Amino acid sequence: MLRHLAIRQMAVIDELELELAPGLNVLTGETGAGKSVIVRALALLCGGRASADLIRTDSDEASVEALFEDVAPEWLDRHGLPGASEVVVRRVFSRTGRSRAWVNGSAVSSTQLAELGASLVHIYGQHEQTALLRSETHLDLLDEFAGLQARRAEMEQAYSAWQAAYRRWRQALDSAGTVQGRMELLDFQVAELQQARLVPGEHTQLQAEREKLRHVEKLQRLCGESEAALESAETNVVDLATRITHALGEAARIDPELTATADLVHQARTLMSEAAFQLRRYLDRLEFDPERFAAVEDRLALLSRLARKYGCEADDLPDRLEELERELEALQETTPDPQALREELHRSFAQVREIAHALSQARQRAAQDLAAQVRQELRALGMREAALQVEFRRKGTEELARGAGHKLAEQESGVFDYTGADAVEFLWCANPGEAARPLARIASGGELSRVMLALKVLTGAARSAALWLFDEVDAGIGGATATAVGKRLHALARQQQILCITHLPQIAAFADCHLAVEKNVRNGRTYTRARAVAGQERVRELARMLGSTGTESERYARELLAALKPS
Repeated sequence: MLRHLAIRQMAVIDELELELAPGLNVLTGETGAGKSVIVRALALLCGGRASADLIRTDSDEASVEALFEDVAPEWLDRHGLPGASEVVVRRVFSRTGRSRAWVNGSAVSSTQLAELGASLVHIYGQHEQTALLRSETHLDLLDEFAGLQARRAEMEQAYSAWQAAYRRWRQALDSAGTVQGRMELLDFQVAELQQARLVPGEHTQLQAEREKLRHVEKLQRLCGESEAALESAETNVVDLATRITHALGEAARIDPELTATADLVHQARTLMSEAAFQLRRYLDRLEFDPERFAAVEDRLALLSRLARKYGCEADDLPDRLEELERELEALQETTPDPQALREELHRSFAQVREIAHALSQARQRAAQDLAAQVRQELRALGMREAALQVEFRRKGTEELARGAGHKLAEQESGVFDYTGADAVEFLWCANPGEAARPLARIASGGELSRVMLALKVLTGAARSAALWLFDEVDAGIGGATATAVGKRLHALARQQQILCITHLPQIAAFADCHLAVEKNVRNGRTYTRARAVAGQERVRELARMLGSTGTESERYARELLAALKPS
């Protein structure tokens, strides 16, 4: 249960502390006194979104702290937090957008806080009644009553997997022609380049060879003249160098200073002799081969054509071939097989249909129990003849559900969605002998309030929250109906701590703990305070709620308390 709540620097609240009791706690006060701020504070403790707009003017941060008793021991143990019979939850948020939270003094993340919050407080507000006007919420209420959340999650996962399989299959079909065309082109290009038997650096080498063949005659003339100069009878540079070498050798024996010079001439003579030998060998091999020249020209022309075709330099053709081979290999390995994807689609659809069928059966069974239990709750709320029925219909054509879905993939989304195959709507009958009609169309505001309360009582029964908070769920009711609602809330509070924010004295009179919220203005600033009222103070608060503070209203308030005093 929630024992203590402290709020600081939130909206009209400077500092406010509440002490709650077991059973039915009622919070009353004039409009604008700050009751909604208390609801927001509890929502923040449960992981709700913090907003700088909630921070009181001239303050940099706001804080909320609550003390709960005997809650969430498993959660504390699972997250390695200090466990105790008391759990203190604190949250602080600033204008900069920073928000921090602690549980029993240990910092927790927003995700952890939201997870813990589910076992601390369940908030039922006026929006819950409005939600009943939308038939799409009825399925959620039925599933919540039946405890089908896990199976709903399984259905959502299977549905998402089926949709993904369908997209992959469609994409494979749509791209099959394009991919196949690309693979055929790559096959041709790879074969063409492989057939060319490319060699790295070949183009540069062939260009050099062509240049040599083009100038054979010039090479013969130049090399012949050089070889003749070195060894001919007229010039014979080699013989001349030999004579010089001998002369300097003899001189060096007389004057050693000439030894280095003689050595240089000797080396030059050796090199010239070797050069003459190399020139003779070169000239012996040098000849013009017209067939080879034509072959070189043809090969260069082929390489140039391929280079232009594939948009690269001729010497880069081997690298281009490797790129095309890798692309072809990647396409061959990664291109999905439409037939295999179709089989996957069949399997995923079969799983969706199986889970949806199981969900439908479970919902059909739960619908009967829900209708019966709602009727009992409505009797306790003063509607002895009212009845709620659950109407089922399929989301789309029966043809897909009978197994033809794979042939009509484009229409499948109209038959199943992430919730399954069922569409549910609550039908309402307030009086015997009348036909049940859609709740959203014919129920009055007061009837919707009581139906919502009945449904929330039944769906909340499976929960283990420390506190149920009813935020002005008395909208649209009054008189005897309000008395019936108050009586039911008081009965529920025997097993579950409840905090009810109300404007109706008929409900407030049932409180085990009555808290009155008041605001006043001092020095141009609004301040909110809350206090427990009992005895004469409670009588005056009920009289205010009745619309007057005179003696007559107070007398009526006492009579109300006496008449509604729980036995």
